Amino acid sequence: MFEKVMKGIQRRLKEARRGTQLICSDLLQNWLAAGVVCPIKLRSILYRLAGNKIGKNCYLSPRLFLGPGPGKLSVGGSFINYNCWFDLGDDIEIGENCNIAMNVHFINGTHEIGEENRRAAQGITKRIVVGAGSWIGADTIIMPGVTIGKGVVIGTGSLVTTDLEDNAIYFGRPARLYKKL
Repeated sequence: MFEKVMKGIQRRLKEARRGTQLICSDLLQNWLAAGVVCPIKLRSILYRLAGNKIGKNCYLSPRLFLGPGPGKLSVGGSFINYNCWFDLGDDIEIGENCNIAMNVHFINGTHEIGEENRRAAQGITKRIVVGAGSWIGADTIIMPGVTIGKGVVIGTGSLVTTDLEDNAIYFGRPARLYKKL
């Protein structure tokens, strides 16, 4: 009986600790660092304090949203414009010298298809990787598990659902190869 009570207390403490970490992480990343009055050098420091890997010469615009998931954001010396959304159900890795336009969504989480009474069944997450030198146009959505090659250009408003080869231009919904570079 005593062991059962102790296990219950330990579980509740662990849940409370996780909840406190989520609140602190959200305040640090999505309120302080993402604020328009936060100086650019301080912004990178705050994201690093939250456990993300932010490279030197990285320019992170205000109003980024980093989700509460267990994943982390890793960015080389790249440029990320306003209002980008990072799910962080899993890791998101962005290489060196990338340009990411405004309103780009990186979605790591999805669900398996379930029974008819609840189609969104078990949640699953997958890592997203963006190769060095890539350029992602505004309002693009990148889905779970996608690897974008090096030197890729993705046109505005694209939906990236599959891996993209190095040195090529893609656009559309879903994104399709336009030409090799």
